[in-house]
Amino acid sequence: MNFLGDNELTDHLESIIHEETQLHDYHFDLTVTQIHRFTMAGALDFGGSEFKSAETEVVELQKNSGDDYGWWHLSEGTYQATMNETLADIEDATAIVVPHSHLHQAGVTSSTSIIPNPDDEPITMNLQVPSVGCNIKENARIASLYLLSN
Repeated sequence: MNFLGDNELTDHLESIIHEETQLHDYHFDLTVTQIHRFTMAGALDFGGSEFKSAETEVVELQKNSGDDYGWWHLSEGTYQATMNETLADIEDATAIVVPHSHLHQAGVTSSTSIIPNPDDEPITMNLQVPSVGCNIKENARIASLYLLSN
Protein backbone atom coordinates (compact mmCIF):
# COMPACT_ATOMS: atom_id res chain seq x y z
CA MET A 1 0.00 0.00 0.00
CA ASN A 2 1.18 3.50 -0.79
CA PHE A 3 -0.14 7.03 -1.18
CA LEU A 4 -1.08 8.13 -4.67
CA GLY A 5 1.14 10.92 -5.99
CA ASP A 6 0.19 14.28 -7.42
CA ASN A 7 -0.05 12.94 -10.99
CA GLU A 8 -2.75 10.46 -9.88
CA LEU A 9 -4.66 12.44 -7.24
CA THR A 10 -6.38 14.84 -9.62
CA ASP A 11 -7.60 11.94 -11.78
CA HIS A 12 -9.95 11.10 -8.91
CA LEU A 13 -11.16 14.60 -8.00
CA GLU A 14 -13.95 16.80 -9.34
CA SER A 15 -14.94 20.43 -8.62
CA ILE A 16 -11.37 21.59 -7.99
CA ILE A 17 -11.10 25.31 -7.13
CA HIS A 18 -7.41 26.05 -7.95
CA GLU A 19 -5.29 22.98 -8.68
CA GLU A 20 -1.91 24.75 -8.55
CA THR A 21 -2.54 25.86 -4.96
CA GLN A 22 -4.30 22.72 -3.73
CA LEU A 23 -2.11 19.98 -5.21
CA HIS A 24 0.93 18.70 -3.29
CA ASP A 25 3.23 15.70 -3.78
CA TYR A 26 1.07 13.21 -1.88
CA HIS A 27 -2.03 15.11 -0.79
CA PHE A 28 -4.64 17.52 -2.06
CA ASP A 29 -6.05 20.42 -0.01
CA LEU A 30 -9.85 20.44 0.21
CA THR A 31 -11.89 23.65 0.28
CA VAL A 32 -15.10 24.41 2.15
CA THR A 33 -18.30 25.21 0.26
CA GLN A 34 -20.88 25.04 3.05
CA ILE A 35 -21.05 24.90 6.84
CA HIS A 36 -23.92 23.46 8.88
CA ARG A 37 -24.79 23.93 12.55
CA PHE A 38 -26.13 20.91 14.46
CA THR A 39 -29.70 21.55 15.65
CA MET A 40 -31.11 18.20 16.82
CA ALA A 41 -29.43 15.17 18.36
CA GLY A 42 -28.84 12.01 16.38
CA ALA A 43 -29.35 8.52 17.82
CA LEU A 44 -27.11 5.44 17.90
CA ASP A 45 -27.88 1.87 18.87
CA PHE A 46 -26.03 -1.43 18.66
CA GLY A 47 -27.90 -2.97 15.71
CA GLY A 48 -28.38 0.20 13.67
CA SER A 49 -32.14 -0.11 13.32
CA GLU A 50 -32.67 2.96 15.52
CA PHE A 51 -29.85 5.03 14.02
CA LYS A 52 -30.78 8.61 13.22
CA SER A 53 -28.49 11.28 11.77
CA ALA A 54 -28.23 14.55 13.67
CA GLU A 55 -30.22 17.37 12.10
CA THR A 56 -28.42 20.45 10.82
CA GLU A 57 -29.12 23.87 9.36
CA VAL A 58 -27.00 25.88 6.95
CA VAL A 59 -24.89 28.68 8.43
CA GLU A 60 -25.29 31.67 6.12
CA LEU A 61 -22.28 33.42 4.63
CA GLN A 62 -21.69 37.05 5.56
CA LYS A 63 -20.74 38.91 2.40
CA ASN A 64 -20.05 42.64 2.00
CA SER A 65 -21.14 44.34 -1.20
CA GLY A 66 -18.40 44.07 -3.78
CA ASP A 67 -16.86 40.98 -2.15
CA ASP A 68 -16.43 37.91 -4.31
CA TYR A 69 -16.40 35.56 -1.33
CA GLY A 70 -18.10 35.63 2.03
CA TRP A 71 -17.15 34.62 5.56
CA TRP A 72 -18.68 32.30 8.11
CA HIS A 73 -18.39 33.88 11.57
CA LEU A 74 -18.62 30.80 13.77
CA SER A 75 -19.22 31.05 17.50
CA GLU A 76 -18.27 28.29 19.92
CA GLY A 77 -19.86 24.98 19.01
CA THR A 78 -19.85 21.97 16.74
CA TYR A 79 -20.34 22.31 12.99
CA GLN A 80 -20.14 20.18 9.87
CA ALA A 81 -18.25 21.49 6.84
CA THR A 82 -18.91 20.24 3.31
CA MET A 83 -16.10 20.40 0.78
CA ASN A 84 -16.28 21.72 -2.79
CA GLU A 85 -14.30 18.78 -4.11
CA THR A 86 -15.77 15.33 -4.66
CA LEU A 87 -14.15 11.99 -5.38
CA ALA A 88 -14.81 9.85 -8.43
CA ASP A 89 -13.63 6.52 -9.80
CA ILE A 90 -12.12 5.32 -6.53
CA GLU A 91 -12.21 1.55 -6.68
CA ASP A 92 -8.74 0.61 -5.55
CA ALA A 93 -7.99 3.27 -2.95
CA THR A 94 -9.10 4.47 0.47
CA ALA A 95 -9.59 8.19 1.09
CA ILE A 96 -8.10 9.70 4.25
CA VAL A 97 -9.20 13.23 5.17
CA VAL A 98 -7.16 15.10 7.78
CA PRO A 99 -7.55 18.63 9.15
CA HIS A 100 -5.40 21.25 7.40
CA SER A 101 -2.66 22.64 9.66
CA HIS A 102 -4.18 26.15 9.38
CA LEU A 103 -7.44 24.84 10.87
CA HIS A 104 -5.63 23.75 14.04
CA GLN A 105 -3.60 26.96 14.15
CA ALA A 106 -6.93 28.86 14.10
CA GLY A 107 -7.98 26.94 17.23
CA VAL A 108 -10.48 24.61 15.55
CA THR A 109 -10.29 20.91 16.31
CA SER A 110 -11.37 18.10 14.03
CA SER A 111 -10.57 14.45 13.57
CA THR A 112 -9.15 12.39 10.74
CA SER A 113 -11.68 10.43 8.68
CA ILE A 114 -11.14 7.27 6.67
CA ILE A 115 -13.62 6.92 3.82
CA PRO A 116 -13.59 3.41 2.31
CA ASN A 117 -16.17 3.99 -0.49
CA PRO A 118 -16.14 7.71 -1.25
CA ASP A 119 -17.81 7.81 -4.70
CA ASP A 120 -20.91 9.99 -5.02
CA GLU A 121 -20.78 11.15 -1.41
CA PRO A 122 -19.99 14.70 -0.34
CA ILE A 123 -16.82 14.97 1.70
CA THR A 124 -17.65 16.36 5.14
CA MET A 125 -15.73 17.12 8.31
CA ASN A 126 -17.03 17.92 11.78
CA LEU A 127 -15.47 20.99 13.40
CA GLN A 128 -15.27 21.98 17.06
CA VAL A 129 -14.91 25.77 17.30
CA PRO A 130 -13.38 27.18 20.53
CA SER A 131 -14.97 29.75 22.86
CA VAL A 132 -13.31 32.65 21.01
CA GLY A 133 -14.91 31.55 17.73
CA CYS A 134 -13.38 31.34 14.27
CA ASN A 135 -13.93 33.11 10.97
CA ILE A 136 -13.66 30.91 7.87
CA LYS A 137 -13.68 32.36 4.37
CA GLU A 138 -15.64 30.71 1.58
CA ASN A 139 -13.40 28.24 -0.30
CA ALA A 140 -10.78 28.23 2.49
CA ARG A 141 -8.50 25.18 2.55
CA ILE A 142 -9.54 23.39 5.76
CA ALA A 143 -8.62 19.75 5.10
CA SER A 144 -6.16 17.59 3.19
CA LEU A 145 -6.98 14.43 1.27
CA TYR A 146 -4.67 11.44 0.93
CA LEU A 147 -5.53 8.45 -1.26
CA LEU A 148 -4.06 5.16 -0.09
CA SER A 149 -3.93 2.59 -2.88
CA ASN A 150 -5.06 -0.93 -1.98
